[in-house]
Amino acid sequence: MRYVFRSKVGTFSIESDEVHWDMVQLCLGGLWLRTVETAEEAARFVYEQKTGLHEWDTLTEIEAPSDLSGWETV
Repeated sequence: MRYVFRSKVGTFSIESDEVHWDMVQLCLGGLWLRTVETAEEAARFVYEQKTGLHEWDTLTEIEAPSDLSGWETV
């Protein structure tokens, strides 16, 4: 399953990691940001601005869902 969230800085995606089948990867516009254990954890990192992407993590105002329920399933 794949999830997407469209933000001002681009489209975040959460999808299965091809190397570590039991984990997921968080990406922005196809750029890998980090690998985590669950999709819920990845969505939380986006909301808490802990993605590793400076442009997102340092924004003073964001509009991001607080959990995975606000992401689109693709």
